[in-house]
Amino acid sequence: MPNTKIFQRVFWSFKPSIEGFQHCRPVISIDGTHLYGKYKGKLLIAMGCDGNNQLFPLAFAITEGETTDSWGWFLACIRNTVTQRMGICVISDHHPGIMAAMSDPHLGWAAPSAYHRICMRHFARNFMTRFKDNILKNLVCKVALASTERKFNKHMNTIGRINPEALQWLEAIPLQLWALSHDGGRRYGLMTTNISEVFNSVLKGARSLPVTALVQLTFFRLNGYFVARRELGANRLASAERFTPYVDAQIQARVVKAGSMEIVLYDHVQGLFHVKSRRGRTHRLNLHGKKCTCGKTLIYGFPCSHMIAACQHLCVDFRLFVEGYYTTQTYYDTWASLFHPIFNEDEWPLYGGPTIVPLDSMQRMGSGRPRSTRLHNEMDIREGKTPITCGLCKQLGHNRRSCKNRNQSMVGLMPSSQSH
Repeated sequence: MPNTKIFQRVFWSFKPSIEGFQHCRPVISIDGTHLYGKYKGKLLIAMGCDGNNQLFPLAFAITEGETTDSWGWFLACIRNTVTQRMGICVISDHHPGIMAAMSDPHLGWAAPSAYHRICMRHFARNFMTRFKDNILKNLVCKVALASTERKFNKHMNTIGRINPEALQWLEAIPLQLWALSHDGGRRYGLMTTNISEVFNSVLKGARSLPVTALVQLTFFRLNGYFVARRELGANRLASAERFTPYVDAQIQARVVKAGSMEIVLYDHVQGLFHVKSRRGRTHRLNLHGKKCTCGKTLIYGFPCSHMIAACQHLCVDFRLFVEGYYTTQTYYDTWASLFHPIFNEDEWPLYGGPTIVPLDSMQRMGSGRPRSTRLHNEMDIREGKTPITCGLCKQLGHNRRSCKNRNQSMVGLMPSSQSH
């Protein structure tokens, strides 16, 4: 047909998100989810994380599926139109298309331009699929979450004693991809793609909408986020609160722990200490280098309890060691940009472009929700699932709509015709 174009993909990101991400930590979580309704396809999402540890919606795309080409295109769109920041950490599942796109030097996401990390939850799922052992899976999560190499090695040795093959499987995957102790502070302690998956659940009812309606819905949802969090930031600025609620709570808890620690100063000039916790564990601390052998200051970007104890010993303000991403001013700046009202459609400029039509292969035959093609695994199993109980006969395994004893039960519930 003349003057007709076939729809394949669309990418969108809003200006307030692009401007606000400059003030977020350099971490992005990416994920994909199915579209429902008349057309097939996948919704790809990129999320940041603000200084209050809340999701920051960054970019979206609709593609024909999750492939190496579509993920590469999505990441290229982000790099070209959303952010050129260097050293961004990208957290994702182990999808082959993402792995290939992240390692492609032409897309701008290979190290040192960016650093790829694997979601711990998906990593544990893949391990469970391979070895089918809950005890080992729990140990893998402990290994991934260990903040020091000492704890990492301890749990890895335990896994090796139980199952040497499982240890070999873990060691074959680059440790920086999945282990917090080998991350180098890139993740800022974010171990999963939960922030993307949470927003996926927010959009769940919208994934059956037409493309234009879905884009419009993301516009209004994001505006709601910006309005509420901009107000929170303004209120905290007015109250002279220095940091976000998340960091305030974390630091207060660490100040309490620091109060029970024993401190030995070795060098006042370099700020060399060893700090002994109430449990008897000793950590070495270089205050001027912002390093502690517990690893937590590097991981999270604000001082650990040992550093706070050393600062109090020297009468140094420990708040100086909190990274700027967590300040109230930065939080406000993250959400400060405004969305503007959309004009009525009859006020829009006339469109003179081609007619956009979908690919025949993208159209879904039949009505209703599509049958899932996912390969289910242990992540899909609900633990402690409560069996269905009938509200009429109180027996298990069915509900009142399918109750075979419905008539008998209803007779028992009918009021007596005898007058009172």
